[in-house]
Formats: sequence, structure tokens, C-alpha cells
Amino acid sequence: MGERLKLTIAFALLLTVGFLALNTLLFFELKKNTEESIYYKAYAHYLLYLINPSHRGDENFILSEQIPKGFAYAFNHPREEFKNVYVIVKENYLTETIKPSIKRMFALQFFLIFSLIALYQIVLDRLWKRVEEGKQFSKALVQSLTHKLGNFISVQKTNLSLLKRSYVPQALDRMQRSIEKLEKDVGLILRLSQEEVEPHRVWTNLRQSLESTIDFLREDLEGKRLVLRCRKDIYLLADQRELEDVLYNLISNAIKYSVSFINIRAMIYRGRLILTVRNDFLDTTGRGMGLGLKLLEKHAKRMDAELTIRVRQKYNVHVCFRRFKV
Repeated sequence: MGERLKLTIAFALLLTVGFLALNTLLFFELKKNTEESIYYKAYAHYLLYLINPSHRGDENFILSEQIPKGFAYAFNHPREEFKNVYVIVKENYLTETIKPSIKRMFALQFFLIFSLIALYQIVLDRLWKRVEEGKQFSKALVQSLTHKLGNFISVQKTNLSLLKRSYVPQALDRMQRSIEKLEKDVGLILRLSQEEVEPHRVWTNLRQSLESTIDFLREDLEGKRLVLRCRKDIYLLADQRELEDVLYNLISNAIKYSVSFINIRAMIYRGRLILTVRNDFLDTTGRGMGLGLKLLEKHAKRMDAELTIRVRQKYNVHVCFRRFKV
């Protein structure tokens, strides 16, 4: 049995028990008030009898000086001390009197229960969606970190093997670059897992940030062609660390999941700055480019940027920034 179903059943049982207890209390209270009302009506007929001895009641109350068989109220006879005047209550009068109130109460309770269950389901769906998103994001973080550590270990094994055979300066350079990349990847993931802090936004040159990120990933571009189209006078108002995280995540995934080329273009369209990254990787599911895409969505959300993914003949990722100047 699923957790959501258990919660729904528990809530339904709680409502049932609660309203059963409430109905029991309301029924006895209503019955008590109705019986008091009937008594006062019977007493009113008795008073009319005292004024007019020929008064014999109405369709619901009958006055008699004889001992009745049904339910009746007994009052002192006005002329004979040891005799009573009986006000007989019509059979089922109590039930007929209380029935409309019970119907209204049940109708109101049905509407209230239905509204509570609907509201509960809406709240539960939203909370459950957040829980599932949190679980998926945590899972993506762990998988991404594990994947990057695996790649790092594999590279270091190769470098160590080369160093054991002979001293190769390039192997040391590769080890240093690999360590720097791992430090970048782990820092990117850890910053996402931390509580959100107030960003320190400054005007940052977009082209310089792009070129710096591309230069850092130059080794991964071996055998691939990268084209950058971005004006030199575009500045973003952003937290520099967050911008570096977004660009690194976006470009590294575009390089990693491309076959032969990557195209990066920044353009101003309808008052917004749109950064587009396109490569020749086609994913038929429409959500490819690895686990880094989920991390990129989180980073873009922190920067108050919009992320759009389009799959046509090529794979396109668009990041829309609102705060910029030229």
C-alpha cells in the first residue's frame, strides 16, 4: 500500500470518527431542545384549556381528561384536585420535528467533509510533489557526484600508470587539471545542497566569463569545434559564483554530450538576454544531456533565470536573463 493511500485512509478514518462523535453530541442536544419545545407547546395548550375549557388542541396535540395510551404530558385539573388534564402528543411528532434539522445537518456535514477531503488532497499533492522533487534532486546529486568521482579515479589511475613507467610532465598536468575539475564539480554540487544565501550581485562581463569557462574546459574540446558568438559589451547583474556555476555546468555538459560541434550564442531579444547552447547530440526523450541538466535547472532558478530545452534537428538549451546592460 502506497504512502499517499495510507495518509488518505488515515485522514478519512479520522474524519469519520470525529464526525460520528460530533453527530452523537449534536443529536442528543437537538433531541433535548426539541423535547423542551414540545413541552412548552403542550403547556401552551394547557393554558388555553384553563382559559377555554372547550379547547381540545390541534392536529399535533390533543387534550383529554382520560388517561391516554400514548405519550402525553399531565397537568393539574383546574376544578378537580385529584384529577389531571392530559395533553397527548401525536405519534411520531418528535421524529417529524427533528427530521428537517437532521437533514440540514447531514447536508452541511457532507459538503464540509467533501471540501475538507478536496482541500486535503490538494495540499497532499503539493507536499508530495515537493517531497518527490527533493528525492529526485538528492538522487541526482548523489549520482552526479558518484559519476564525477568515478571519472576522476579512472583518469588518476591512467596518470599514475604513466608516471610509474616514466616521468611524463603531461601526466602531471593532466592530474592537476583533473583535480581542478573535480574541485569545481564537487563545489558546484555542494553549493546546491546548501541553504540559499543572499546573492552578491555585480555587473559581470558575459563574454569574459564564457571565454574563461571555455578555456578551463579546453582539454575536453579535443577533436570538437566550438563556435562562440557574443558581443564584448554585454554585462550581467549576477552573483559571480552563481554565474560561473551556470556557465560551467551548461558548457561542460554541452561538450561532454556532443559529437563534433558546440555552438554558443548570446543575443538580445524583446528586452531579454538569451544565451543559447546548441550541439549535435539528439535525445529523443527531450531531457537528455545527463544529470547535469537537473543541476543546471537549480542553478538557473537561483539566478532568477529561465531555462528552456528544445529538441528539433539539434539539441538546444536556452537560458534567459532579465538583468543585463549593454
